[in-house]
Amino acid sequence: MNVIKPLNLIQSILLFTGSALVFRICIYNLMPLLQASGFSDFWAFISSYSIPLLLMIVATFVGISKEGNLVEWRNRLRFKKLSFKGIIICIGLFILSFLLTGLLTPTAQYLASIDLLSPPDFLPEILNPNKTVPGKELVFFMGVKLQGAYWIIIVYFLFLTFFNILGEELWFRGYILPRQELHWGNTTWVYHGILWGLFHLPIYPWTIIYLLPTTLLVSFASQKYQSTWAGFIIHYLGNGILALLPIILGVMK
Repeated sequence: MNVIKPLNLIQSILLFTGSALVFRICIYNLMPLLQASGFSDFWAFISSYSIPLLLMIVATFVGISKEGNLVEWRNRLRFKKLSFKGIIICIGLFILSFLLTGLLTPTAQYLASIDLLSPPDFLPEILNPNKTVPGKELVFFMGVKLQGAYWIIIVYFLFLTFFNILGEELWFRGYILPRQELHWGNTTWVYHGILWGLFHLPIYPWTIIYLLPTTLLVSFASQKYQSTWAGFIIHYLGNGILALLPIILGVMK
């Protein structure tokens, strides 16, 4: 594998900020445009989120291609197999992040009540603290009646797995994190976790506090095990419980 270049603070900020702005444009401009053009809320959501995530995947492979590491992409992007012990520890870290996030959830409700930080109405209820009722059973998901709609499980599973989680993990933990480690060394996970948390600021400003345990623990696990799979496990479990599990329960009702 060819040598990769370190990524300093300014370069890291530029990459994270650029990624966030692409997301912001797609979610805050493209999504309502698609809805106004006749797209259902569900497909407007899937389309506007998939585009920036697909761009992350493309950017990842363009980046490692320029390094001359495309042939060694598995090693470069750290698709290193985790031991059984490592998997269990990652699940434990997810549980810790889930509990800490739960404790900090009231901060999202408070921040969302501030006009400047309030979620737009076109965002799905599941992402909007102003609309979400804790413990409420999910009956509709972005206009789709869930009961018996088995197709939505397949569509959302594919979106979650191959766009949402894989897209972010490839770009942030696969491509960016190893380059940052060459600059910051053992403490990289702290800088990376904070920057990934701030990445969400232009998109979901109300989440900036309660996401911090997850962004730090995903970064910590990825660096500790030198494996993108470590972050994938924690990230996937978190987003799966947030949306995929309620969707499955609603469909199976």
